Amino acid sequence: MKKTILFFLIGTLILSSVLPGLAEIDNSTINYLKNQTPDPWITMALLAAGETDLDLNHLKEVSGNLATDYEKTILALTAAGENPKTFGNIDFVAQLKSFYQNNQIGSPDLLNDDFWGILALVSAGENPSSQIIQDSKNFILTKQNSDNGWGYAISGQSDTNDTAAAIMALLEAGIKANDPVITKGIDYLKTSQNSDGGFPYLPGGESDSGSDSWVISAIYKLGQNPYDWQKDGKNPVDHLKSLQRPDGSFKWIASEDKGYPILTAYAIISLTQNYYPINRLHHLRIEGKDNQICDAYIKAKTALDIVENGSTICSYTYFIEQTSWGPYLKKINEEEAHDLIGWLYFVNYEIPAIGAADYVLEPGNEVLWYFGEWGWKPTKLTLASQKVDPGNNLEAKVEYFEDSKWDPLAEAIIYVNDQSFTTDNDGKADLVIHNPGVYQVYAKKSGYIRTNQVSLSVGEGISRNVGLKVEIIQTAPPPPEIAFTIDKDEIDFGRLSPGAQASNQLLIQNTGDVGIYLEGIIKGDQIFRENITLDSLNWPEFSTIINTGSGKNVLVGLTVPSNWTGFGIKEGSLTFWAIINQ
Repeated sequence: MKKTILFFLIGTLILSSVLPGLAEIDNSTINYLKNQTPDPWITMALLAAGETDLDLNHLKEVSGNLATDYEKTILALTAAGENPKTFGNIDFVAQLKSFYQNNQIGSPDLLNDDFWGILALVSAGENPSSQIIQDSKNFILTKQNSDNGWGYAISGQSDTNDTAAAIMALLEAGIKANDPVITKGIDYLKTSQNSDGGFPYLPGGESDSGSDSWVISAIYKLGQNPYDWQKDGKNPVDHLKSLQRPDGSFKWIASEDKGYPILTAYAIISLTQNYYPINRLHHLRIEGKDNQICDAYIKAKTALDIVENGSTICSYTYFIEQTSWGPYLKKINEEEAHDLIGWLYFVNYEIPAIGAADYVLEPGNEVLWYFGEWGWKPTKLTLASQKVDPGNNLEAKVEYFEDSKWDPLAEAIIYVNDQSFTTDNDGKADLVIHNPGVYQVYAKKSGYIRTNQVSLSVGEGISRNVGLKVEIIQTAPPPPEIAFTIDKDEIDFGRLSPGAQASNQLLIQNTGDVGIYLEGIIKGDQIFRENITLDSLNWPEFSTIINTGSGKNVLVGLTVPSNWTGFGIKEGSLTFWAIINQ
């Protein structure tokens, strides 16, 4: 019988399998970019290639004053999992939104700032249904040229680069890949493809690496395989790779021999099967019994991943128990599920019908976790202004979400420091604060989830962000009761075709002072969840005992079913959980 896992995550392995369709990146290309002056595109490329621990200080300020300068910086920060609202000296997202005018972003004569504006804002957590995204989308839709492509400017000739960017932006804004406006854009790209398999900037021109890269990324975002985009038996991936120089850089066209950092960055992003945005942040709010635990934008794939990833940013501990029906969030900090009280979640204020580990987050999804009883309703607080003079009235409103709409919440208590105000039948209350300062305002009512916090400035003042950094060092502590090490932190199964199999061995050492009972948990892509074996056993059946001071080799195997139809890089994780062996 399987034992219940009672202790927190100790070690994690990341697995990546390369299926047919991957265009490999040479280490020389990575090293070439690492030796260049960092900029947003280079940072995005290195992150897309799996590089970590990059110096992001160059992203604390925006170089330039155009909308596109903010857009590429935001995209680089979100690719790194950083919040562009707080990472820099100012709120980059708010600054980008200040370019929104006349139902579009940036210059009314240009389109590229609308393409990248949509991609940047959604990557930072903006809901695709918001007005700024939908207005920008509609602006792009009305500017599609008669040849079905888009150009850099509203009066400009269509080109492959901007058409690829437009397609990616429209997909991010909610347009389906089979929508006629998208299929027409695809037709433009296909008719522009040259007989060498590559793409020119303008139809009829020479194929170049930049155009190859943009189109390949758009193809992957469409869910298609660029190897299938053939002209006279040749495809854009092979053409792009033909433009790589011996030092790893990429040149512009075949007839020259100069490498360019920016073109190399574009190439890496596309050849690693990435597209824009490379990553999206999702808003996470965690409301505990007596206080708010987290309110941040987090990189995550599922509604459970966001809790795990958010712990680093919001500095909380958590415990996920593996149960017969799947992973269960049992505890955050000291608040542990008991009786009818537990941790429950909403996505966009709706209760999903599946477990958090299986809920794949879409662009703009907001995740709310709360500690309480089933049936509690989400609430929100809005203020007429986030700045008020001392002694003046400020209207506040509290609402609750039910039946897909927000309704006023009467008799909610609004807290401002040591003052409190009660809402009327319209959910409203007039706040009067006499002492200048900056306050975090929130509301709550029994049987409802605590509201979001809103920052309120009372009186005159200005603010500036100051970055904080500390390295915590520890003197040698006594060894933990349970501890183990794993000799690898990644398993790469390489390139596998349907029907093929591969395996890799890892060594687990018990470094604690008690014997441990160990199980493995697979998360991530379906190819791993359904086809990984541990010591030739289906992973749910695997368990082992390792005595103190001993080690064990575990064989991790992967078999790609012969009828598997997917392709591309797939990622997952193998987590080992341990308890004291009784």
